[in-house]
Amino acid sequence: MLKRVQVALVATALVAAPLVVGIAGPADAVGKYYPNCDALHQDYRHGVAKSASAAAKQVRDGYGRPAYGKQARAVYATNSSRLDRDKDGTACEA
Repeated sequence: MLKRVQVALVATALVAAPLVVGIAGPADAVGKYYPNCDALHQDYRHGVAKSASAAAKQVRDGYGRPAYGKQARAVYATNSSRLDRDKDGTACEA
């Protein structure tokens, strides 16, 4: 009886493991590469910010609110060295 329960637990773990990896996999942390701000504006109208406070600063400065969610932060991290020229925490503000 105990062996049957152990087999069932192992089988359940093998089925559930890919689901857990799929939810929080390493691909979620990688942002899309954009060659320039025009391309980035196709997906993010007002740019991307590395934090909510950087996004709020852009609003105070008269720009639209850039995206700053998890995916937008990943896009910022991937593209900031080229597209955040003034180093204010927002890439391609508009």
